[in-house]
Amino acid sequence: MFKKLIIISVFLIALFCSHAFAYTTDDIEWEDSAAKSATLYWGSTVKLDDYTIKAEDFNEEGFVSISISRGGQVEDVSPLKVGDSLKYRDTENGDDIMVVVNKVKTNIDEWTGDMENPSASIKIYRRAIPEMKIKITTEEDTYDPRDMAYKYITTTIEIENEGDAKAFEMDLEIDPNGMELYSGKLNYNFIAIEEDEVLEPIVVKFEIPEYWEETDVDIDVTTKSLDLNDEINEDTKTKTLTIEPVVELIVTKTITKEVYMDETAHVSVSIWNDGKYSVNSADITNPVIADLELQDSVNEETTLSFAPGETKAKIFEYTLKPVKTGTYKVPAVTATFTDPEGKEHTFKSERPSVKITGPNIVITKSVSPSSVNIGDEVKVTVKVANKGTVKASVTATETLPETFSYVSGDLSFKEVVNKGKTLSYSYTIKAEETGEIRLPATSSTFIDFGDYKGEKISNMPVITVVDPETSAELASDESSDSTSSSSSSSSSSSSSSSDNSEYVEDETRVQPGFEGITMLFALLGVYAVYGRKRKQ
Repeated sequence: MFKKLIIISVFLIALFCSHAFAYTTDDIEWEDSAAKSATLYWGSTVKLDDYTIKAEDFNEEGFVSISISRGGQVEDVSPLKVGDSLKYRDTENGDDIMVVVNKVKTNIDEWTGDMENPSASIKIYRRAIPEMKIKITTEEDTYDPRDMAYKYITTTIEIENEGDAKAFEMDLEIDPNGMELYSGKLNYNFIAIEEDEVLEPIVVKFEIPEYWEETDVDIDVTTKSLDLNDEINEDTKTKTLTIEPVVELIVTKTITKEVYMDETAHVSVSIWNDGKYSVNSADITNPVIADLELQDSVNEETTLSFAPGETKAKIFEYTLKPVKTGTYKVPAVTATFTDPEGKEHTFKSERPSVKITGPNIVITKSVSPSSVNIGDEVKVTVKVANKGTVKASVTATETLPETFSYVSGDLSFKEVVNKGKTLSYSYTIKAEETGEIRLPATSSTFIDFGDYKGEKISNMPVITVVDPETSAELASDESSDSTSSSSSSSSSSSSSSSDNSEYVEDETRVQPGFEGITMLFALLGVYAVYGRKRKQ
């Protein structure tokens, strides 16, 4: 019995000593800024959360009767003058509020002595709560386990109560999300933190973690403190660190930056294992650019292993010959390996550029029209374009097909063509035979002022030549075949019609027998005329 009495006594003492049970309106710390301001007239109200504040009455002495209601029930009411306040303690939920009167206007009429539309300016405050400002700092935002500049991640945590109320029994927890603690603690407890109080900085150290790829790691700091009403107030702050991988393959591809059309570009590939561990069986792939001509026999793939810090130079090495001027990016080299955990990692080189300079002569031949009758003329136009970076002297010659004859125009060309310019010449030829005639390509040579020379040929356009008479005969034959086919079809149709339809006499038809007599008289007339002419 005595033991039970002791337990009950301890429980009651703890209950009466708790903040929520023990505090009064005099213990409450209010927010520094008002939650709402309003001007109330006789009988008017203003709402804040679940509360309704009403100006119940005024008197000539400058008092205003203010009531606080919730859920239709008046919780408290009091006459107030300027500077007075009405505080309401919510013992159930701790939603305490305070109404402060800032100004009262009675507006008393000098003649009648009555108040005319009196008003009161008020401010409403909530009970304040603690709020922790958390600051997390480290020496760096990015850590590299390969770099010996830092052995550990030193983390400093600063806590300030920037709320408007005191905090009680605050627990602080540090979560490094998998990083190993080297020194310090991850959990702290503080009995009380006053408003605006700044705690002593907390310093903890973590080992730099090792990952096979770049990884972001969070340091989370959480505080949980009690307010006057024993409500838990939680604040959290996160700092994200970037951890570099333990192994990184530095893939480098180089090419000659600029070459002339008569020179070659040199390509070389090297790889450096910038890591703490070996890389086994890395697959190296080196695509060759298609815009330049490969001069050497080279494999595009190989497999290599690298010790920590090892560099392998000239893994691929070859030369490329320019085909045309311009700036070209070579494809990137890729190196892929699988780490001990079975995950694949790929590293790529940059894509260096090579600039090709010199003349770039392009010969284009066109015809108009492209389809003619035999004996017709065709105009041939040749355009000489220099799409390069320097001017060049160009000489071009034409060869006529045997089935065409020359009519007029230029069959040769010799001019200096500046970079970016296009010149042209033309000539006329006549079709002598039918067929699909492909014109011979225009042959040209060029030379620049640095004695770089070369040859270019044009495209070979096709001219269709037809014989109009042959075409007419073919058309006639096709027409006859078409007519015959049509007549046959018509006869068939008529036969079919007669078989299946009732017979109706056509009034426009010629009676049988008269066609033969008419034809006989016509032949006799022609014969008589012909005989008379012979006698003459």
